[in-house]
Amino acid sequence: MKNLDIPVFESSNDLHEAIEFPHRTHIPNFDIYTLQSMGQSVRKCMPPYRQRFFQIAIMSDVGESKLNLNTDLVNLDGLPLIFAVPGQIVSWYRDKEVKGYHILFKKEFLKNVAPSLIEDFPFLKMTESNVLMMTKAEHETLLIDAQRMQSVFNNPHPYQEKMLEGMLLSFLYFCRAVYERHKSSEHSLTRAQIITQEFETLVDKMYVDTKNVSEYAEQLNITPNYLTTMVKSLTGKSAKDIIHERVLLESKSLLKYSGLDVAEIAYRLNFQEPTHFTRFFKKLSGVTPNKFRQQS
Repeated sequence: MKNLDIPVFESSNDLHEAIEFPHRTHIPNFDIYTLQSMGQSVRKCMPPYRQRFFQIAIMSDVGESKLNLNTDLVNLDGLPLIFAVPGQIVSWYRDKEVKGYHILFKKEFLKNVAPSLIEDFPFLKMTESNVLMMTKAEHETLLIDAQRMQSVFNNPHPYQEKMLEGMLLSFLYFCRAVYERHKSSEHSLTRAQIITQEFETLVDKMYVDTKNVSEYAEQLNITPNYLTTMVKSLTGKSAKDIIHERVLLESKSLLKYSGLDVAEIAYRLNFQEPTHFTRFFKKLSGVTPNKFRQQS
């Protein structure tokens, strides 16, 4: 899809209209709601789009939901804290069991209390990791903060916006503490952990274009054997296994949620022939692509 074809939503209300969610915010540049409130009438699958606002998701239950930020499939295991920032390309599939909160705001909402928003909260940068895994205690704290924000949002008050400004600022500082915990833990990673993380990040970016372990090793300035040794020592899987699992995951997603036929999916995933894709898929999953689609 060309960038020109990707819609851009200026406000949360514009996005909600597009996904057929009846909720609308009454406060300029700020919004909050529970994911449970989206119900069954809201679109389950959203193709790529961009937005002009920040969006924070505190996830309590993701079910089989899937999220892509730019070209990366986001890991939603555990208790993820997710940041979508203006300019990113976003797409998603929403499971009916999903639970949590969305907080949406524009930079302008905090201009009086956080004029240096990106400098103060680096996790809102496009270049930073946009997903942080919360501990149970962190999750409970942020959930309480979100509940309080929603209570203020739902009840008119002369100082409603001022109260929400302060509450959102406090919320962001707690997010910063979560972010800094992640950053400090990164410094104590073993060599195997660092290489495996870097490799998995590369796989998310390159799996369509290359399925060759040696090209990933070259990007990491190590030998293919060393890459596989490090990855296997940490995950129990070879580097080739990790690449194939990522291709299989995207294959299943396209078969289940897109209208593309098997040949189109094969070419999209850079297989030279649809028959090569069918053999690959059956070897890893035990069924043909068509059979998997029928069962989904």
